[in-house]
Amino acid sequence: MKAKMLNLFKKTNSPDIPKVIDEIENEVYYNLKPLGFKKYGRTLHRFVSGDISQVINFQSGQYLKALYGLFCVNIGIRVPECTERDFQPKQEKIYYKEYECNIRSRLGGVSGKKETWFDTKKNTQKLTKQIVKEITEVVIPVFDILNSRENILAYRRQYPTFDTYNKHLISLEESMIYGHLGNTEKAKELFNLYYQSAVDEYDYLTANGHKQYLKKGERVVYMEQDITAEKNGYVILYGASHAHIDYLDELAVKLKLR
Repeated sequence: MKAKMLNLFKKTNSPDIPKVIDEIENEVYYNLKPLGFKKYGRTLHRFVSGDISQVINFQSGQYLKALYGLFCVNIGIRVPECTERDFQPKQEKIYYKEYECNIRSRLGGVSGKKETWFDTKKNTQKLTKQIVKEITEVVIPVFDILNSRENILAYRRQYPTFDTYNKHLISLEESMIYGHLGNTEKAKELFNLYYQSAVDEYDYLTANGHKQYLKKGERVVYMEQDITAEKNGYVILYGASHAHIDYLDELAVKLKLR
């Protein structure tokens, strides 16, 4: 009974998380609306160069987990042909979400630091000021540079902190952009460069495997290997999936790069 009462007390004294995030997002939107952003729920979105999306998204931590009461601010840029893997994709939506972007990061990370998870129990005005400052001083200037296909080709590599999740795909995505712009030879050159890197990685993992950390007693099953750790430490898992290379082979045929 005491535990239940304590949990009830904690809940009644915790902040109204959606309300706090709403207040902060509304203030951010107030600053960004003159720049062409529109608000869709927890997403602030604008199109540049016609069909390139620039996205700022507020994401809450999961309920009953360590991140409950926290939120982060996701940053994304979506170039249609990069996500659709089609030289002439169709725009089907009035806005796109951050997870649909191909260039992605978070506040904190874009400034070269750890990704920031903001605590809704902290002073809302201070949180708002911190978030608005990083967005207006760090994010928007880069958005204004990466605002066209030509600029993304020229400058994307200069902003690795904005490209946390997909920077290993840059050559493939540049191939998609060149294909969209009609430069098939350059698209083919970059596609082949990326394809070879995928083959090299497959060959390396097949021959050398990769390390995975296991705690004593933990079990992993991978590519017909069944390993239970006898002590804390790394184990080597041999083999690699050929699925990505198979996908690239199919993509090359679809895009007439072969």
